[in-house]
Amino acid sequence: MKRWRTVFTVTILAAMATLASSSVGAVVLAIYPDIMGCEAGCPTVAGGWPAPYLIDYPAISPVGSVALTEALLGDDKIWPRELALSFAFWLAASAVALWIGRRLAAASRSAPGS
Repeated sequence: MKRWRTVFTVTILAAMATLASSSVGAVVLAIYPDIMGCEAGCPTVAGGWPAPYLIDYPAISPVGSVALTEALLGDDKIWPRELALSFAFWLAASAVALWIGRRLAAASRSAPGS
């Protein structure tokens, strides 16, 4: 039971960190074959860290902005591969942070004088 709770905790932490990272801005080269002038790529505002996964779609959404709500409405684009990469990064970071936290808690409980 404890193992499943750990997996659940790490997964929730990673999902929250991935979604929160969408506020970290970046500029990427996005290819839009349906927009004249962007067939070979246009510099576009993006969000997400370490891999920007939320991409502004200049034809529909307000230019120069990117938001999760706009992506859910279809105004912005989500790049699935970059989203998976960001989630994997935050999954590993959450697992390491939880492991370090448990090690420190165990060390403080077993320290003399506690």
